[in-house]
Amino acid sequence: MNIRSALTQRANAYRAGGELAAAIRGCDPEVVLLFASIHYLTGYAMLYQGLVDGLGGNPPLVLGCTGDGVYEQQGVANHGACALAMNSGRKVKWSLAMRAGLSGNVDSAAESCAREAQTGVGGKADFAFVFADGARADSTALVAAINRVLRCPYTGGLAADDRRFAQSQIFCGRETREDAVAVLAACGELSVAMHAASGWLPVGRAGVVEECNGSTIRRIGGQTAFAFLREQLGVTPGELDIGIIPLAEHPEGSDGNPVLHAPRHLDAQSGEITTFGGIPQGTRVQACTATRDDVLRGVDNAIAGVLQAGLKPAGILVVSCAGRRWVLEERCREEIDRIQAAFGPDLPVAGFPSFGEIGPFRTSAGNYTSVYIHNTTCVLCLIGK
Repeated sequence: MNIRSALTQRANAYRAGGELAAAIRGCDPEVVLLFASIHYLTGYAMLYQGLVDGLGGNPPLVLGCTGDGVYEQQGVANHGACALAMNSGRKVKWSLAMRAGLSGNVDSAAESCAREAQTGVGGKADFAFVFADGARADSTALVAAINRVLRCPYTGGLAADDRRFAQSQIFCGRETREDAVAVLAACGELSVAMHAASGWLPVGRAGVVEECNGSTIRRIGGQTAFAFLREQLGVTPGELDIGIIPLAEHPEGSDGNPVLHAPRHLDAQSGEITTFGGIPQGTRVQACTATRDDVLRGVDNAIAGVLQAGLKPAGILVVSCAGRRWVLEERCREEIDRIQAAFGPDLPVAGFPSFGEIGPFRTSAGNYTSVYIHNTTCVLCLIGK
């Protein structure tokens, strides 16, 4: 696998696309994973056109989304676009699909999108990348729907929009849509290693989710969800805590790894909290918190998990929660620094800060768990040579 990454911070969208193309042209990409800050929301058509014009020839499959900034080999950028370009030498068959209407029927949209992408590679995918709108649908339901179709490991994330929770977009070829999901299925000689880790630590007592509706939780442990969170944290959560004070659950089959769900809305008056992904009634949960050092230890744990695979990477996709970035503030570059310390500064790296991270855990036995939707988590995907 020949992989290259690139970063641009040009304000002009067409020129930004051309700059990305100039950096990745040498690998003659079959696929480009493209991520951009929301500064390019209205300019995606020109960003895409600049990219394909700059590459020339047959345009590659382009998949991606907006993020809360972007990650690349050079570091973290608040404004810009990055690309991870891949060429398998025709040893991988790729198929790309997109569906809108997540907020109307997340199950139907996600299932039909995954089915179309998988059908395009002959009916059975070996791997997939998945990106979806982070503000419009229950992401737990979205991943559950895709799991019913794909019987392979996959990774990806939820699009973000600089903490506005209002307008994030999915990129699929020359199209860009809100309220959508896109799936890129792969079949063939594609070696990957993935792991998800957070660093957030549980505090206080555990409680059972007693009443909920989709991603809105009303009661936990005999009190309102808001009161439960306040009691366990020892402080009253507010707007600045959105996205960074997750509830941990330990679903069956997660190999002991917690799956974290962060709130995107807190209502002190009603006592309800709304998370990025739903938590089923009857689930035992525990509030979590983290220092900056804890957050960075999560990156170290994700690195340790993928290193156990013994895979020699040609590139890395990193999807790390925007909430991690909000906690780390000026130290957010240290996530990329630690990845480069482990794999070398010249390895192509690209990704984005997300509103939800998609991926499995790699177990101590070297297998993968089911794919989950995470928050406050760093998901690494090594793509092998």
